[in-house]
Amino acid sequence: MLDQAVIVAPAATLILLRDSAEGPQVLLQQRNPGAAFVGGAWVFPGGKVDTADSASQWQTRVDIRAERANRLLGLDEGALAYWIAALRETVEEAGLLLACRRGEPVSQTVATAAQRLLQEDAGAFLGFCEQEDLTLQTDSVRYLSRWITPEGLPRRYDTRFFLARAPANQTPEQDTHEVVDTRWITPAQALHCVRHEGWLMVLPTIATLQQLAVYEDVATILHRLGNPIDAKCG
Repeated sequence: MLDQAVIVAPAATLILLRDSAEGPQVLLQQRNPGAAFVGGAWVFPGGKVDTADSASQWQTRVDIRAERANRLLGLDEGALAYWIAALRETVEEAGLLLACRRGEPVSQTVATAAQRLLQEDAGAFLGFCEQEDLTLQTDSVRYLSRWITPEGLPRRYDTRFFLARAPANQTPEQDTHEVVDTRWITPAQALHCVRHEGWLMVLPTIATLQQLAVYEDVATILHRLGNPIDAKCG
């Protein structure tokens, strides 16, 4: 039974993946130690689902149907907002934007412009996508798992975890106030840092890294855990 004294806010997290000589890597970020929730912890980009993420206009700016999103998350309605939140938080915190314009992946310049705008106005994502004629690559973002913050904590979240291959033509540019470090790292290396180097990490992140650590490349991860198609524009 959920704790009725604390509102359980919907949230979304995106696990970005890339191949390397050492095996598949994930993008991890260290939260500002002064943050009210899990300050100093290493996490995947993510955050709360905002009201603007549920705007009906998003249905013309995505490549996944709302009905399919609802079915994948087991919801009657509103699931698409989790995809929007995951992509919005990722560009705001890590400067990586999974989107296309007229059939071509967006450039680093566009991603950086979106990040700077969102740091000033978190509700401006839809307007930016409309102005830049962008389609979010939601169909390449695959649902992985659901985690709910335990009772008894001052802040609680019902978080959906997603997987996606990182855009090949972009480089992470971390947020200037919520994040203090950003790294590409293999799941095994990240788990080693938790055990031996004192990295702070919450259970959902650790469990997800353990789940990913057994795979040899990104294609296998996506096939086994999400059965997705690669990101496409058009």
